Amino acid sequence: MPASAQDDLSAQGILAIGKKTGACGIMDSMIQFQKTIRMEGGEAFVLRFWEVEAARLGMSVQQLSEQCNKSVSAYDTLWSTAEALP
Repeated sequence: MPASAQDDLSAQGILAIGKKTGACGIMDSMIQFQKTIRMEGGEAFVLRFWEVEAARLGMSVQQLSEQCNKSVSAYDTLWSTAEALP
């Protein structure tokens, strides 16, 4: 999956960035929800969810977080570029 909007992107690459950014947004929403609501056992659940998702993808939680950050950055760049189109 391309992580940078500067890469030579295909339509599939652009869609992959959008999909990854959406998934990361949902995972970030889980963190924000827990910070706001402070559901009992919620922190352990969110951490475990991130750990399982990272393991499923063959990476650490830190690597998954970094990949999410890169995907969001690439998405933002693509969004800005699309806004500039006629």
